[in-house]
Amino acid sequence: MASASLFPYDKIRPEQDELVKDVYASVSGGKCLIAHAPTGLGKTAAALAPALEYALKNRKAVFFLTSRHTQHLMAVETAKLIKQRYRVNFSVTDIVGKKHMCARDDVSNLYSNQFYEYCRSLTETDGCEFFLNFRKGSILTSESKVVIARIAAEPMHSEEVVAASKKCKVCPYEVTVAASRDAAKRTGKTVEDAIIIVDEAHNLPDRLREMLTDKISTTTVEKALKEAEKVSDVELVEFLLAIKAALNSLGSELGESIITKAQLLKPLSDYDLAAMIERMSVVSESVRESEQQSFLGSVANFLESWQDSDEGYARILYSGQGQKGKVVSVSYRCLDPSLASSGVIRQAHSVIMMSGTLTPTAMYCDILGFLPEKTVLKEYRNPMPRENRLALVVTAATTKFSKRSSGQFAKLAEVCANASSAIPGNVILFFPSYTVMEEVHKHIHGKIQKQVLKEHTDMSKEEKQKLLQEFKNTHLAGGVLLAVIGGSFSEGIDLPGTLLNGVIIVGLPLGQPDLETKELIRYYDARFSRGWDYGYVFPAFTKALQSAGRCIRTETDRGVIVFVDERYAWESYYRCFPQDMTPKMTEFYEEAIGEFFRKGK
Repeated sequence: MASASLFPYDKIRPEQDELVKDVYASVSGGKCLIAHAPTGLGKTAAALAPALEYALKNRKAVFFLTSRHTQHLMAVETAKLIKQRYRVNFSVTDIVGKKHMCARDDVSNLYSNQFYEYCRSLTETDGCEFFLNFRKGSILTSESKVVIARIAAEPMHSEEVVAASKKCKVCPYEVTVAASRDAAKRTGKTVEDAIIIVDEAHNLPDRLREMLTDKISTTTVEKALKEAEKVSDVELVEFLLAIKAALNSLGSELGESIITKAQLLKPLSDYDLAAMIERMSVVSESVRESEQQSFLGSVANFLESWQDSDEGYARILYSGQGQKGKVVSVSYRCLDPSLASSGVIRQAHSVIMMSGTLTPTAMYCDILGFLPEKTVLKEYRNPMPRENRLALVVTAATTKFSKRSSGQFAKLAEVCANASSAIPGNVILFFPSYTVMEEVHKHIHGKIQKQVLKEHTDMSKEEKQKLLQEFKNTHLAGGVLLAVIGGSFSEGIDLPGTLLNGVIIVGLPLGQPDLETKELIRYYDARFSRGWDYGYVFPAFTKALQSAGRCIRTETDRGVIVFVDERYAWESYYRCFPQDMTPKMTEFYEEAIGEFFRKGK
């Protein structure tokens, strides 16, 4: 078939073949595709092969976007296979977040916004040897050209690019961008020539909202004050004291509230705001020369954002008790991810969105700004053998806020213990919050005859990896890992084979709606008349399904997924299960689990 002529493997599954054909039809017709494609389908090859085939024939560029580093590696390896198998000529550049491509050893503990400020300061003051060695004036150095030539010749994963760049003492991010620009320049590509593939696309709305959100707090202002005092800028100190006073006045009562743009700006009307923002930006540059980060820069950036439009944003004030007393914060919170995505989607030649938890597809079409008449919505069949998976709903308990009690937590613990004991080997229990996890954990002691491990708040990357390895090591005798839905272990980990035999989703991750969620519900009600679904129910359900997806990663895996909460049986929530799941409701879950594993022997 023409649409699979660059497919890199000898065999293609029926569902994979269907996705290949749909991707090719979409890119050929200049349309978009939103694809719910369950785990194990082989999405990366099924999307890249037809997109590349069309791009090479029609002088287009393919962008493969994903939030996970492991998916980057898979995409690059797939491109390598295509290039080797078919001897086709194309170049690949793999770009991850600038911080993750930095060759410096002193940036790992910086938050992203702090890193970007530090990086900008170093590059503007000639303080980074890697950036200085990247080019001399407007001319690329010979070292940069060596790395760029390697990138052009052979698909390289970002980690390989970082290693090669460090060896040549040049900036990995800059050489990668230069390689991309060089390729685009040689072919004369524009956004209109772009085929954009977004993997793990269920994450995109939240990531865009977060990217477009800005925030300030009394703590940030106090740290900025110290910076201004250090350089003896009296007028800047006065201005920052006025901001702090305005925040404290607005947050005199504890809690959350919506405020207007003017409520924060009016107390600052005695100052030339533009001049003060510029002044803070200038002083922040000198601060970063010695401190890596500048809170003056953070305040300046926030005040610039705060003056923007109200459309698609909520201005939220929060006042609460911190470790050192009351803290007041104000956020310019983005509600509408399409403010960033719709322009690109409509300008690009074609956009392919795919994920194993991309339901309902119509929601993503709406909230990201796709044109319905140019977008195909598709749910693909789960390629895993049905007999290898048992999905159950147990209604014996709930995490519903109004029903929480010691007795209810004891019921939840009983179901968790019984189900975990019935499942041989390793099991993960996913909870809607750390609070619920701790309460249930109190009642589990003595009920589970397996080693119990637990995720904690604020775990470092090393601690998470250590805990995951410890959990893997328990698989012969059997272990139980307590984790949080939406946390480090609910996405991005693979435990194939007998490393994981069961996942138990404890409760629905529907917290009491905070003010941001209420504003999101209001906004989507006004735009689509689907506020409750789009702003509250579907996002929470997707998180639960992501956690459930840790079980059954390959065609030979066998496992049990148990959803524990009476609400999963309610029609308003049961309808949210994708077509490839449809769990059975039962009171006799232990017997059902036992029978499932006996059949598998």
